[in-house]
Amino acid sequence: MFVAKYLGSARYSELDEELKDFARLKAHLAGVDLNRDPELMIFNVEGTSSYYIVFLEEVESEKDVERLLREDMGAELSRDSKASVRRVLNR
Repeated sequence: MFVAKYLGSARYSELDEELKDFARLKAHLAGVDLNRDPELMIFNVEGTSSYYIVFLEEVESEKDVERLLREDMGAELSRDSKASVRRVLNR
């Protein structure tokens, strides 16, 4: 199983073009409206050049993030990233 590392959170409008490509794909699959400039979390799947985007409106808990990573990427959240995800979701 791959390991996903939390890189940070941002609004869609703040992303560079490479990350916007990942966000556009995920938004399409998740039915998220990018015109509202949603807040999101960015993960890197270690050992790959892939990024994974989680829109905050998709999740309510760390468990939801873990489930999405597992189902979509076959990845688990790194230990250090779990604390970061909890901080973001509890703002």
